[in-house]
Amino acid sequence: MNILSFSGFIPEQICDTVRFISYRGEQRISHYCGYAADYISQVLQDNRYDGAVFPRSCDSSRVISSYLSDCGKFMYQLHIPARQDKLAVQFLAANIRTYQQAVEEHYGIKITDIWERAELLNRRNQLLSDLYDNLADISYSDYLSQLHRLLQKPLKEQRVAEDIAAGNGGKRVYLIGSFLGNIDLVKSVELAGLKVVGDRLTESKRLFSAPAVSETGDIYINIAESMLKNKVSPSQNNFAAILHEDCQEIKTKGIRGVVFVTQKFCEPYDYLFSVYKKTLDEQGIPILRLVLADSAEQRDFNNTLESFAEII
Repeated sequence: MNILSFSGFIPEQICDTVRFISYRGEQRISHYCGYAADYISQVLQDNRYDGAVFPRSCDSSRVISSYLSDCGKFMYQLHIPARQDKLAVQFLAANIRTYQQAVEEHYGIKITDIWERAELLNRRNQLLSDLYDNLADISYSDYLSQLHRLLQKPLKEQRVAEDIAAGNGGKRVYLIGSFLGNIDLVKSVELAGLKVVGDRLTESKRLFSAPAVSETGDIYINIAESMLKNKVSPSQNNFAAILHEDCQEIKTKGIRGVVFVTQKFCEPYDYLFSVYKKTLDEQGIPILRLVLADSAEQRDFNNTLESFAEII
């Protein structure tokens, strides 16, 4: 099986998936969230993938199943609760169990290594967390590229790199957005004299910020508890938690500016930007918003980033 997954809400403990990064083929949908539209296009057109798994979290992700209903491939949509209480954990755990059953039935397999995978993920995530804690000393673009390569491999083949390039100095900035498939944009940030020392990307801090999955008790409850204690997504309707956590890190790391990257027509991040900017304006911290039309846009932001670097 070769399942293409969308978003960090997919439980890696159940089975291997290939994480969607970006798509450079023919985009099938216009006037729609660029990232979700590219994912749909790749599932429909790329024969390397025989399945799709994605969340029901924001407006764009909710309707993915409608676009893929006739694709003939395995398809599963996880329902992600906005709440984080005990009932939400039970709801998500039941959905994770059903996801496993759907994979087993479609592919004619029996999944028996969930505990082993949970242990591997706990170790991987701790190593990634240690890397994140040292962003000031390494190249952020190299770090992010390594994470993208890691997410394309089966779990048992994932290795946390020890040879990430050393970083250059620069004005400290914080990076926020969904999944940033465009590494060239990050390189442009660095070339402008900016140094990324913190982020809230789904393939970086939000990938490994959840507490380790407990190795005793009900494994589905344990996975659900861990997922719901992760750094929250804007689609979970908890802007207060996002602002509090990010502002603490921004203050602790002496960050001088924020680069906020969104996909066109991505409503959760559009809403978050407005409250984010208000909070940062009150603190005297400049924020730059960059809007990408799709997951692989190569538009030149060099002049904009250089101007922002001069401001901060």
